[in-house]
Order: sequence, then structure tokens, then C-alpha cells
Amino acid sequence: MMNAALIAAGLGESSGQSSPSNWVQQWLDVNQTWEAWWLLLGLAAQVVFFGRWIIQWIAAERQQASVMPILFWWCSLLGASMLMIYFIGRREPIGILGQAVGWLVYSRNLYLIKVKQAHPTQGSQPTPQTGPPES
Repeated sequence: MMNAALIAAGLGESSGQSSPSNWVQQWLDVNQTWEAWWLLLGLAAQVVFFGRWIIQWIAAERQQASVMPILFWWCSLLGASMLMIYFIGRREPIGILGQAVGWLVYSRNLYLIKVKQAHPTQGSQPTPQTGPPES
């Protein structure tokens, strides 16, 4: 028997009758309420992950240059973390691997930004050489 939440969401059958939304339930592979919650988490994660491109677009338009604001990297990390939880819950190794690699890149970029903010003059200009390189 299907849960009332699935029926209310149009993802299940009521009174044993087949509904037009039955194909949606099968396509989404949602048979229980907790699976619907996992699906909603995955959708929310995708919204956060996609939102980073909106942030980047707005920042680029404001500066009339290609820029990656720090919020882009935080949205990337949050979205990847949410997607990682989703993929672990759904036991999807390809998604887990993809988000794990991305997670490392986003974390590294946030680390580099933090280091640059802590030492703003370090690394911004090359150090001039005063003589021939020593051997």
C-alpha cells in the first residue's frame, strides 16, 4: 500500500487504481516516502549547484570581466556536499566519485583565496632578480 504523502504528491496510486502519475513514480524510482525526500534533497542540491552560475554571471556583468566570486566557490562546495549526501543515499558510485573530485577542487580554491586574503602582497608581484641566477 502506497503512503499518503506519495499519493498527495501525485507519485502513487489511490484505492488500488492505476493513475497517470504511475509512470512518474516508476521513472523516478520512488516507492516510499523516504525515497521522495531523497529526491527532494537531490533537487535542492542541483538548484544550489546551478545557482553558482547565476552568481558568477551577475558578478561578471557587474565587473564587465570574467570573475569567480568567493560565493561561487561556497555554492559549489555546498551543492557538491548536498549532492554527495544524495548520491551516497541512493548508492550511486558515479555521482559520488564526480562530486568527491569536485569537492577537492572547490575546497582548494577556497583555501587559496583564504591564503591570499591573509597575505595580500605575497605572490601578487614577481620578485625582481638583481643579478644572474646562482648555480
